[in-house]
Amino acid sequence: MEYADGVRISDPERERLVDELGRHLTAGRLTIGEFDERVGAVYRSVTTDEARRVVSDLPAAPPPAPVRAPARTADLRLPVHQRIEWAAWAAAGTINLAIWAIVSIAVGAAVYPWPIWVIGPWGLVLLGRTLAGREGTAPSTGPSRSGRQSHRWCTSQLRL
Repeated sequence: MEYADGVRISDPERERLVDELGRHLTAGRLTIGEFDERVGAVYRSVTTDEARRVVSDLPAAPPPAPVRAPARTADLRLPVHQRIEWAAWAAAGTINLAIWAIVSIAVGAAVYPWPIWVIGPWGLVLLGRTLAGREGTAPSTGPSRSGRQSHRWCTSQLRL
């Protein structure tokens, strides 16, 4: 780090020197007490000369360790519409299981586990759509609900 002689030191330059002192501390060249004294001297210094004297007896500090970005993992968050679909599935499944449990308790024996026919197929369809990344249905090729027809449907009818 280059400093001009006799020039007033700025706060960012002080911070760089404190970071350098921190690297010397972690390298074992300074004790905590020495580090504390030197940091105080850096913050009290007015010129770059005064600040440079604080680190003059130390070798060049090792460069700061590069900050590694966290490894990118696959984003496992589901789109909002799929989270809503899964929440609806869980709510309906819970309600069906509760009703089945209440009926089984009232009868005194476990009745046929009919909730599997609600939970199972719906869950498999949702799982397939989630894993495949399918986002809805294919575009309509016939007349729409509003009475308008799609362009593709109209052109296919003209060829007939």
